[in-house]
Amino acid sequence: MKDLISVIVPVYNVESYLNRCIESLVRQTYKYLEIILVDDGSLDGCPHICDKWSERDNRIHVIHKTNGGLSSARNAGLKVAKGEYIAFLDSDDWIHTKFIEHLYITIKDYKVDIAACDICQVYTEKQDEKINKLSVKIYSTEEALETLINGETFRAVAWNKLYHKNMLIGEQFETGRYHEDEFFTYRIMAKTNKLAYVDEKLYYYFQRKGSIMNSISYKHLDALDAYLERIAYFKDLYPKLYKIDKMRFCIACIYFYQETFKLNDKEKRECKNRIKSSRHSIRFNCSELKQYSLKESISIVGSRVCIGLLSQLMSLKRNKLK
Repeated sequence: MKDLISVIVPVYNVESYLNRCIESLVRQTYKYLEIILVDDGSLDGCPHICDKWSERDNRIHVIHKTNGGLSSARNAGLKVAKGEYIAFLDSDDWIHTKFIEHLYITIKDYKVDIAACDICQVYTEKQDEKINKLSVKIYSTEEALETLINGETFRAVAWNKLYHKNMLIGEQFETGRYHEDEFFTYRIMAKTNKLAYVDEKLYYYFQRKGSIMNSISYKHLDALDAYLERIAYFKDLYPKLYKIDKMRFCIACIYFYQETFKLNDKEKRECKNRIKSSRHSIRFNCSELKQYSLKESISIVGSRVCIGLLSQLMSLKRNKLK
């Protein structure tokens, strides 16, 4: 008998995209699914759309709840999920018809607890679903986490992966946070000894205007807190990753500082103060700096002593390249 796979979809005010998302689920070649739609207090037509789909397909279960945010909605889905394996899908995205099948087969064939796939960032409604011969690579935990730190392959997102339920026991997404996946994903990946990566774009990440990921605000600086938690976690367990992530944190501070130039005076001041406060949570000594390249050392020192000047210079360089 095939394993039941639960797919958790948090839903909030996405009536223009929701049908496309759900259609990609009901069209999966792997049919033994539990589709959990968590209506997080939507104010548009999403509640009605969810209920209509549940009437059409008995694999679809709907939870209606008061608005609590993305993490709260995912946690509500986790609480009721019955599947042996669990996946997450954001409601303005969609997946290839073989997303579940390929990740499930990969998990079984390679005896891993987590499998991930490549993503395709899309800006239009249409996308070619043709796939080539699948290429699977196995990573140790440390190798996989290094790609996450570098923004490659496994990525610090919950939704391009299939997890064995044991990986998620006792775990929840942090509520009241932006960049919630940054707090969550590395902890789950660290629970297993090896992970599989399917080098094929099976998850379609839709870039829409107004998306919270396409703008910056004070709350987006929660990402810096996630960095600090991850760095502390790596310190004793993964010395190599600890070194890399400290440098990446400094670069993130510079990036966010650059982005503050787009804000009004009040928001700019609040964000700059938070960035300056966060950057001093990480310390470097002279012997540590010798372990980094010259470019990396400049970023580290610049983020600490002249972040404003360095951010302006990098912004000028970026604008010239456009």
